[in-house]
Amino acid sequence: MKTQSRSRIVSVTRFSRGLFLFSLSAFFLLTACAGTAPIREAEYPIDCKKDQPIKDLLRRGDVHRAFMMRDKPADNTPPEQWTQVRAIHGSRARICYQVVLDAKPDHSYALLNMGFIHLVESTFPDLTPESREKSLVTATTYVQQSLGARRLDAQATYYLGEIAARRGQCDKALRIFNALLSSRWSYSHVYAWMGYCDDRMKKPKEAREAYKKAAELANPIDIGEWAKSRTK
Repeated sequence: MKTQSRSRIVSVTRFSRGLFLFSLSAFFLLTACAGTAPIREAEYPIDCKKDQPIKDLLRRGDVHRAFMMRDKPADNTPPEQWTQVRAIHGSRARICYQVVLDAKPDHSYALLNMGFIHLVESTFPDLTPESREKSLVTATTYVQQSLGARRLDAQATYYLGEIAARRGQCDKALRIFNALLSSRWSYSHVYAWMGYCDDRMKKPKEAREAYKKAAELANPIDIGEWAKSRTK
């Protein structure tokens, strides 16, 4: 059981790295996907039902979450339709995790992933500002509930910092990130978001130092490389 729990934590952390790179690109270079043909949701049947074992529901939710995190088509789907496919997989993942929560309302992994799904959806390029804010508020609610379940605390806390940064609440985000660093939860994406906030707050020296630290840590390497590009 402990091994499964650790693997799920690693899984969430890995996808948060991918979200960071994808979403920051969207943050700085937001593009619209207009004029694309609609995807038929019936092509992606709902595969989670209340009579299935929780471990199967979580596995299927994780599979949909993985597809949602892909920034490029995994099959023959036209690239211009991929955002629509990602959105469908996100909705399917939510269904799977929600069935788990219907049975176990305090299931921390399902709560955290529900928050994570909404966080990812807030990065989709065709959202209105109002829809983006709604996704972030909903993400906050789920992540806070996962913290109340007393598990995955550091990962959930990180998401709260990221959500605050996305909402422009940089003072709050920096307090959260500094608290994480004090607890020795040190990853490149923490420093990278701190650099982003310092940029927003017109503190170029602090931003450069944060990006430099993210690049030095290179944990993970891809985010370290992104941060390095911001120091030039």
